[in-house]
Amino acid sequence: MKREHLLIVVAAIFYGTVIVGGEFFLSHGFSVFEVALYPILFMTLSVLPLALIKPRYLIPRERLPFFVVYGLIGAFAEFGQFVGLLFDIPVAVVALVLYTQPVWTLLLGAALLGESVTARKVASAGLAFAGAAVLLFGSWAFGTTNPLLGFAASLCGSVFVSLWVVWGRKSGINEQHFITTTLGWGGFTCLWLVVLWPVLNWLVRDPAVTRLSADFPAGHWAYLLLFAVVGGIIPSFCFFKGLRVVDASVAGIILLLEPVSAALLAAILFGQSLSVTILAGGALILLSNYLVSSAPKPAKGGEVQSLGDESWSRGRRL
Repeated sequence: MKREHLLIVVAAIFYGTVIVGGEFFLSHGFSVFEVALYPILFMTLSVLPLALIKPRYLIPRERLPFFVVYGLIGAFAEFGQFVGLLFDIPVAVVALVLYTQPVWTLLLGAALLGESVTARKVASAGLAFAGAAVLLFGSWAFGTTNPLLGFAASLCGSVFVSLWVVWGRKSGINEQHFITTTLGWGGFTCLWLVVLWPVLNWLVRDPAVTRLSADFPAGHWAYLLLFAVVGGIIPSFCFFKGLRVVDASVAGIILLLEPVSAALLAAILFGQSLSVTILAGGALILLSNYLVSSAPKPAKGGEVQSLGDESWSRGRRL
């Protein structure tokens, strides 16, 4: 396994804390909007001094429009990750449904980046989708209040997560430093969340979703800072550094380790059972990860033309 692939694996494991952390903060009185905003705000404020010390990490002026768009994608992705939890969908299921994203990442990577679409990638994405389908049909046993709406919200979130992966890869192709990408994505995501908050507050009359407050115990703020480091800074640095080499479609499938990590953490921290459907869906997802990670290295020069693998690509020099 290449070092860059290993970085994506490490990022996926640490990103597994995001949904679990969201469940923790929601159970302690935070709104969905606060859970989406505060950790990424803390992450951005923690990374900013690095850019101020070394100006080469600052966002180039010509790249500002790119990061404005990236921030909008990030805002919807951040919020979309937690909405399903409001419908009493278990943490493990929300995480796994979100990660139908390899299907969308495969399609978007091909359309927007010209990445290869191989039989191996298609099979891996198909296994991921099958894993989510197993969870969908098994979710009725959880007694959720509105499972279809919860799943729909999580699926919308998965599309924006896919766009987030693709935009991160675009940043890597443009050779942006991983600190710059983390700062640009995080900073503009925070700005978009704040700008869109009045609209959200008008559309959704539920304080559990839209409340924005700073009235929390000091201990909760300490947990938020820890959450920003473990679920934000560490995995983002690894992820964006790996994306300088790894295709978005491949990174999207490797990220499937995240829901597996989240399921294990949820079982340990919240005592949520790992049912047969969760185990079956997780097994399919792990198999899809193995398929894409074990793919043979392409020939030098970046050109891939393999009839046996039914692939086509446009060579790209990174």
